[in-house]
Amino acid sequence: MNRYRIELFNRTGMSFSGMAECSEPDINIDYLVSSQSKVTCPGEVIANNGDFAQIKINGKMYFQGIVVDANFDGLRTEITLNQLSEVLNTEVFANVELLKTQTIEVWMTNILNGLFNGNDESENLPNFVVIQKSSTSGTHAASDNGIYNVYDLAVSFFKVYGVILDFEFDYMARTFTCTMHSVSETTNKYDLNVTDVLEYEIQSSLSNDSPNKMIIHDKDNASNTVTYYWHPTEFSGTIDTDSTTNRVIPVKTRCEVVELQEGERFSDVAYSSAENTLYSSRYDDLISATVRADSMLFNDWHIGQLFTLYANGKEYHTMLTGIHKDSMSSIQLTFGYVRKRLTQILKMKGTV
Repeated sequence: MNRYRIELFNRTGMSFSGMAECSEPDINIDYLVSSQSKVTCPGEVIANNGDFAQIKINGKMYFQGIVVDANFDGLRTEITLNQLSEVLNTEVFANVELLKTQTIEVWMTNILNGLFNGNDESENLPNFVVIQKSSTSGTHAASDNGIYNVYDLAVSFFKVYGVILDFEFDYMARTFTCTMHSVSETTNKYDLNVTDVLEYEIQSSLSNDSPNKMIIHDKDNASNTVTYYWHPTEFSGTIDTDSTTNRVIPVKTRCEVVELQEGERFSDVAYSSAENTLYSSRYDDLISATVRADSMLFNDWHIGQLFTLYANGKEYHTMLTGIHKDSMSSIQLTFGYVRKRLTQILKMKGTV
């Protein structure tokens, strides 16, 4: 029988504040949207908003998060946890011009150090460290008045440039670490019709909802206009002004008007806008698959892994972006960049 335990740590100094036995946790990991996990403990457990928490199964690390709420109903305490990446859900002023000479990793490191190793002790994270395992240059970013939500930045850099920010804390070392790295270059190939897949669902949106052409105008200068086109490849694609090569049919056009801030160039702002919109055409099939937790075929999952999935005579080139563990018997995997219900739904397989 598995034993589950939650351990709690103070936000500021990461000092140990308590632990409790708990029920089987409901864990949600999603890189694209904020998601919450829950665990229930017998009796009253004191867990303060913002505390760090880690859940262990039979003494082994299972999940780390941040306490959002602890609700005691007189018999048991339900604790709700955010992902550690939720520390990014804050705004900063940042100089986008620096991305012309700095990599994403360097630029983001400076932002994160300013937030969590800065002058505001209440905002700082204990012994915060950034580790850069990749170097990504030639990038763009745009915002109104240089104001950025850092969580949105991280999601954008993940979707457009394949840069991942992973977080973990070490209670013994009293450290909170952010590791930046690129998505996996190895492609995993799986047939969704094997018995280890309990059920799957594909919500297809290719060429139905995602724009593949973008016309951009300058609000203050009508002569400034540009049209960009999306040219897909197997796992990625390119954006340029070539209207003849490798076009997506049918054409779906998005029109946008941009307003330049002082010192900004129309070409930079327009291309950044096109990147954020057209790169979303990658992995725009929302695919979910529930697999056996004890599967020898499906047994190593990481956000950012590339997959070719086969189902009913079709193949889908996609990326793992979400993991849901609500039982020790199965795991739900979410692939793709889409997090909404789309028009065309292909229900491929029922529950076994």
